Amino acid sequence: MLSVQKSVPTEMLNALERGGYSLHIKGRAGTGKTTLALEIVKNMSQRGKAIYLSTRVSPERILVQFPWVRGFLEVRSILDAKRSYITPDVPKKVLFEYSDQPEFLRAINAEIHRSEQRPVTVIIDSLDALKSSLNIPERDTTLESILLEIGERTSSNMLFITETDEPCRLDYLTDGVVRLEKEIIDGRLLRKLYLEKIRGGRIEQSYYLFTLKNGRFNYFEPLLYPRIKCTAGILTPKKKGAFIPTSIEELDLVLHGGLRKGTCNLVEQARGSGTEFIYLMVPIISSFVQNGFPVFITSLQTIATESSIDYIFSLVEIENSAISTLRRYIYFFRFKNLSEKIVGNEIGVSKENIEDFAEVFRKSVSETTEKLGAETYLWLLEIDTMERIFGEESFRRAVGTLVLETRASNGICIALGKHGIKSMDTVIHLATTHFIMDNVGAPIIYGVLPKTKVYAVVTEKLNETDKIDLVGIE
Repeated sequence: MLSVQKSVPTEMLNALERGGYSLHIKGRAGTGKTTLALEIVKNMSQRGKAIYLSTRVSPERILVQFPWVRGFLEVRSILDAKRSYITPDVPKKVLFEYSDQPEFLRAINAEIHRSEQRPVTVIIDSLDALKSSLNIPERDTTLESILLEIGERTSSNMLFITETDEPCRLDYLTDGVVRLEKEIIDGRLLRKLYLEKIRGGRIEQSYYLFTLKNGRFNYFEPLLYPRIKCTAGILTPKKKGAFIPTSIEELDLVLHGGLRKGTCNLVEQARGSGTEFIYLMVPIISSFVQNGFPVFITSLQTIATESSIDYIFSLVEIENSAISTLRRYIYFFRFKNLSEKIVGNEIGVSKENIEDFAEVFRKSVSETTEKLGAETYLWLLEIDTMERIFGEESFRRAVGTLVLETRASNGICIALGKHGIKSMDTVIHLATTHFIMDNVGAPIIYGVLPKTKVYAVVTEKLNETDKIDLVGIE
């Protein structure tokens, strides 16, 4: 499973398209409520008319903080409802003057009827500030009830933004409730949108991960087992530098250019993750292969080697004529009985003891890199497989030597392992880099060494070709 990046959850937009819908967006300060509201304004401006009532900051300040709204939101659609702070130099066309609750209600009703576009979507940001301005007690919901009635009679959407994350009376009055939340876990930021209620609509997922990167609201919608194509060309000149790019742009930035030759890189799968790691590995494999560097995979897969290679190349955007050439660069260590047949790109190894594996590994790497004229190679090591076959103690004793030999031969090791594997701590001490993959409504990855922010693992379209990328949670 991967994710695609979108602006506003489909469940919300589908509900608002009909008109006459009410939505409560709530959350503590800094959770992204205003940014989400403006993304809704952007979407609803394409379907009808959006009116944004700002009760805290001026229209000018909104345009400074969110310059991207200028392309779709006219200044006259941002109504300055800060009654206590109105000054004479504010343009008359953006004032929304009122002195009490009846006058406010008459003014908003008039704004709705003036609009020739339908449906009208009214966003009140925030309801707390508006009620304070009108000296209305927090528990008094008369204002909300009347606004909801206006929305129903005019088939207009009413969106209320509040500064709370606790259950409240407004939750029961509105058709939908959306709660935004931010968490700080080990110094890393996570942002989640909870769909607590969408009356008349189906909630596909109860919560979504989102980001406020570049001042925009984007959530991550799961995409089940997509057929991803990672751009890879025919063999290119071998890289002579210290790094091999991963073909994942943001990951290369984090790694200062790619995977460093002579390193061990650990990717740990948390309990919530599944097979998402394959979508990171395929671009990396394709990058090594297209640069003429062999890839050795230690795996306990039951699927045939030829089928495994076919699957890898089915995810890579290359010419069919080049596949036969590139196949020579992928090898699988297969744990088989000596009587079993070894085919194609398989390297047969015994299950009896890890010393035999180490000997076959050394010989295969040496012969293959010499034959291909490659100065480096990639070893994909499944920790689970090695521990299961050879036992915890044997693997612990041998893995240090194998990793050190990989470093000495200028190779690059990527160790893959699930959280809880007994020998994981040994590999952690050997690792130059350590990343953790998890799933929190969307697949994520973050660095322990080096320490990084949380990134969503997404698929994005580039020149008609899908690619894997990482998007930071900010």
